[in-house]
Amino acid sequence: MDDSINSVVVAREIFLLNYIHFIGLTILYWDHFITIDSEINFLWRRRKALSAYWFFLNRYFAFFSNMGIAVLTLLTLSPEVCIKYTIIHEGVLFVAQLIVSIIMIIRVYALFGRSRRVLWAILALGACVVGVSVWSIAGQHGHRPQILGGCYFRITQPSAIRLAACWEALFVFDSVIFGLTVYNASTTRQRYAMSKMTLHTLVVRDGAWYFGIMALANLANIATYYFSGPVLPGSLAGFANYVSVTMISRLILNLHEHANAGLLTEKTKQTVRAYPLDSLDDSMFMTDIDTSHGSSRPSSRDRSPSGIIEVQR
Repeated sequence: MDDSINSVVVAREIFLLNYIHFIGLTILYWDHFITIDSEINFLWRRRKALSAYWFFLNRYFAFFSNMGIAVLTLLTLSPEVCIKYTIIHEGVLFVAQLIVSIIMIIRVYALFGRSRRVLWAILALGACVVGVSVWSIAGQHGHRPQILGGCYFRITQPSAIRLAACWEALFVFDSVIFGLTVYNASTTRQRYAMSKMTLHTLVVRDGAWYFGIMALANLANIATYYFSGPVLPGSLAGFANYVSVTMISRLILNLHEHANAGLLTEKTKQTVRAYPLDSLDDSMFMTDIDTSHGSSRPSSRDRSPSGIIEVQR
């Protein structure tokens, strides 16, 4: 009787696991479908900047790598193949999260005017996250008894808590990135008394929204390691990864779209303000110029520490 009850519980958990996985995949591919026009217009048809190449790497690594994973998820695999598949799947998740983290680092590095201290501090934190992740994942595969009927494993509570550490470290990293972004926004607003929507403001606003969504998905995944059954720990790892990739793609697309529309600059009678989409690529600027006074492009020496260029009246 107990065995039959356990079998029913496991079957339900496997069904829920697959359901969640394909919801995440649907978000990833559906967002790609509905934003492909914007991607073509604002990235493929324009001169490529560094932010564009990071966008392509983020979006298309996830796009192609998850095709094979989606197919293999539906197959019944031998124990040997299943272990290899699991390692590959975790590797794909790791690389995708690494790309997302690098983009977030570049974003904060740009907002802080290429501060080396900020960069090295974030890189040191990132190295700690990688170290915790390697420790968390290493040695886990040999202790997972496979469940028949698919590539699923029972995970003991001690193993689940250890595996949760890598996602907890990632959440700490995301929180630091978000905190630095908000701090930069606060100090910049006080310094320049920005009242309208600038590119700097957009980066912070979108970063807050996207971070919130990414953080909720991440926290939900962390909770599965502590409060779910033997099959479901980490069941939202793929979902959280798909959400992160989608949010970062949306962030970059939104910046390029608003830059093209010219809606993010502050107009003054005799002032030129230019906002780089990426401070690592100085050739990508968006300017807003009072045409009655002609046009000019500000030099790099007029750039403020926040990455905002100003030519005073």
